[in-house]
Amino acid sequence: MNLETWARASLILAATCFLIGASATVVDVLVRAVANRNLPGVIEITTLSIGLGALLSMPVCYMNDTHVTARLLSELRPGLFQRPLRAFSAVFALIFAGIMAAIMGHFAIGKLGGPETTSDLQIRMDVLQVVVFLTFLAAFLAALVRILRLVRGGQSND
Repeated sequence: MNLETWARASLILAATCFLIGASATVVDVLVRAVANRNLPGVIEITTLSIGLGALLSMPVCYMNDTHVTARLLSELRPGLFQRPLRAFSAVFALIFAGIMAAIMGHFAIGKLGGPETTSDLQIRMDVLQVVVFLTFLAAFLAALVRILRLVRGGQSND
């Protein structure tokens, strides 16, 4: 599987997660309006699915330099600031994703086989932490790909 196929699959999964979170919220609002009661677990479904969608988007954004950035300096003097700011952004993304992967990996290892679950859906916490660790690891690898592209002087995303 090449990087573009992987990126497309990641974004489709992320969009699906966002759709699940939004749909759960809409259904909950409709049930409250019609039956005057809340759906059990809807807050966890919404929180977990939207959070996972954001995490699944991160590697693609890091790899393609499409994350939110303030381009004030690069707009002012593109020839002077654009490449250094892209390099700084890529290095910062790599450091951030690496630190987060290390932290989540440490927590996931510590929780493996533990009895903790989420309060409503009873999803195992160790499984959730492994998923978060793997998404940060993917973000780290994607940021590394971005840095390698910058070092080689390729792929501008303007």
